[in-house]
Amino acid sequence: MVDVIPQRNPSLFQLPGKRKPLGVVGGMGSLATAKFLEVLAQESEVENDQDHIPFITLSLPDISDRSRAITIGSDAPLRQILERALWLEKAGCGAIAIPCNTAHFWASEIRYALSIELINMIELIRTPLHVTSGKIRDIRTIVLGTSATMMQPLYPGTNKQCFGDEVWQSISELRDSTATVITDVKAGNITRAKENLQQLVQDARSLNPDAIILGCSELSAISGGLAADGNIIDPITILAKECIKWWNGGQM
Repeated sequence: MVDVIPQRNPSLFQLPGKRKPLGVVGGMGSLATAKFLEVLAQESEVENDQDHIPFITLSLPDISDRSRAITIGSDAPLRQILERALWLEKAGCGAIAIPCNTAHFWASEIRYALSIELINMIELIRTPLHVTSGKIRDIRTIVLGTSATMMQPLYPGTNKQCFGDEVWQSISELRDSTATVITDVKAGNITRAKENLQQLVQDARSLNPDAIILGCSELSAISGGLAADGNIIDPITILAKECIKWWNGGQM
């Protein structure tokens, strides 16, 4: 009889297969992580289970609020994110993806701490912004996200100088509406959140930006077909596509 029972006490973090899987730091929030994994599967365009990109997701949601931490100058979320990312590296992953916009405030520190690649969602947005506007230095971008993401220059073309005082004030007024949508998504009030997101996008478009970025993964999770509509950019979809590109590139 062939012995097919796995070794009872295998060496810790000894993964099957020759290639290292993708590591996903999840839990920021859980629905956003699920959305990223859904897009990862849908965009793979494969016919068999065996051909999908392998990944290990560590979704421990007890990470401190990223937006509040940035506002008060705390690095508590960074330490927690690094714990998870380093665990995934030790587990044998070949690259790390973090499907959370605000967490990329600490992208430089995370990249420095890892010996494997961080697939940086913020850097990936520069290409679609080029396509949208032609010259990234001239772009006017509205980011819809957490208060910290909307206030910090994570993405190009989002500062006051790009818009002028009057329009910038109108953009500032979008923060409360955006926060309400994000809160509703986290609380499971999806129908109301979708309706309010539609209105939020209309309000943002009235300010004539070159691009609107869904700068919170909760917004991506309920966006439906919004990102296929002209100048709206969904970082979660772009991150998932880049992860597939990383895998198809034969990284070891």
